[in-house]
Amino acid sequence: MITMLPAERLEAMFKGEKPDKVPWLADLTYWYESQVKRGMLSAKYQGDEGRLRLYKELGCGAHEELYMPVHRVRFEKCSVKTFVEQTKRGEVIRRTVYYTPIGILEKVEKYSPVSFSTSILKYPVSSPRDLKVLAYLYRDMDIECNREMFSRQEYLMELWKGWGIVSSLPPRTPFARMVVEWAGALNTFRFYWRHRESLDEAVEEMALKDDIIYDIIRESPATFVYFGENLSSDIISPRFFKEYFLDYYKKRSSELHSAGKYIYVHIDGRLKGLLSLIAESGVDCAQSLTPWPAGDLKVEEFRREARDPNIILWGGVPGVLFSKEYSESTFREIVEKAVKVAREDRRFVIGVADQVPPDGIIKRVKLVTKVVEEKGVYE
Repeated sequence: MITMLPAERLEAMFKGEKPDKVPWLADLTYWYESQVKRGMLSAKYQGDEGRLRLYKELGCGAHEELYMPVHRVRFEKCSVKTFVEQTKRGEVIRRTVYYTPIGILEKVEKYSPVSFSTSILKYPVSSPRDLKVLAYLYRDMDIECNREMFSRQEYLMELWKGWGIVSSLPPRTPFARMVVEWAGALNTFRFYWRHRESLDEAVEEMALKDDIIYDIIRESPATFVYFGENLSSDIISPRFFKEYFLDYYKKRSSELHSAGKYIYVHIDGRLKGLLSLIAESGVDCAQSLTPWPAGDLKVEEFRREARDPNIILWGGVPGVLFSKEYSESTFREIVEKAVKVAREDRRFVIGVADQVPPDGIIKRVKLVTKVVEEKGVYE
C-alpha cells in the first residue's frame, strides 16, 4: 500500500478524493520565529531547505510559511513612510505614515521581544475625516502583478511538493481590514452606527481595488488561496457577516473556482453562528477551528454547527496545548479525540489552532504525527 505525504492527503481531500489517512498540517511559524530571534534555531533548520527539513523530521505538512501576496501597490499622489525606533527594553516601535493631499493617517505598532508579537498602539483611522482620507488613499492606489512572487510560488511548489501547500494571499475582506488593520473593532462599529455612509465608501473603494488583485490571483501558479481573516463570532457577528462578508465571499469563490483555485478561510476564534455561514459562502474550507476549552465548540460539534457535509473542516488541536503548562497525557487525549472525529468525518484536516507558541514543546508535533499514522487510517 502506497503511503501518501501530508500535502498529498490534503490535496486529495480538496479534490473530493479519499486520502489514505487523515491529513495533518501544522503552523510552526510563531515557534520558529521565536527560536530565530533567541538564536536557538539549529543551522540545519534555517532557510527554505532547512525549514522543509524540520517539517519532514516532524512528519507534518506546512501551509502558513508558504502563503504570499502576488501583487504590489504603488501610489500616484500619495506616499508612505516608515519610522522605526528601539526602546531600552528592546521593544521596536514602528510608525507608518500615509501622506495624501487631503490629510495624513498614522499607524503605530510595538513589537515585544517577550511575547515575540506585535500590537497596534494607534490605528490610522479614528474619525469620520480619517475615513475620507482612507477612501482617497485607496482611489489613488495602482495595483500591479508581482511576477517575482509568481516565480517564488513555482519554486516553493517544487521544493515542498508533498509536504506543503503554497497559497496566494489576498488582502482581508474590506470590513475585516477595517476591524483588524485600519480602525480597530470599537472605531469600526462606531462608524457603522454613526457614520455609515463614510464607512461604506471606504469599504467600497477597497473592494474595487480587490477586483484587480483577484484577477492577478486567478493567474498565479498556486492552486490554493488563503483568506487570512482571523474571524471570531464575538467580533464579527452573523449580522455583520451577512451584511459585509457573505456576498463578497460568494463573488470571490465563484471567480477563483472558475480558475481552478481552492479557498480556505482562517476562523480561529469563536465559531457559533459563523461556521454555517462560511459553509454557505462557497469557500472550500474553514481553517484553524479551535475546539473547547480554548474555543466555544467541542470538536465533535463542528460538523453539526457547519450544517454542511461538504465543507472541509481544518483544526481540532488548540495551540496552547503544546505549552509545557499542559501535561502530555492531556495533550494526547485531546489529539486522539480530534483524530477520531476527523477519521469518522472524512472531510476534516487535523491542524494546530492556531499556532504552536514560542514555549511549545516541539516534540509534541511529532506525537500528533504518531497518532495520525496509527489512528487516522480511513476504513
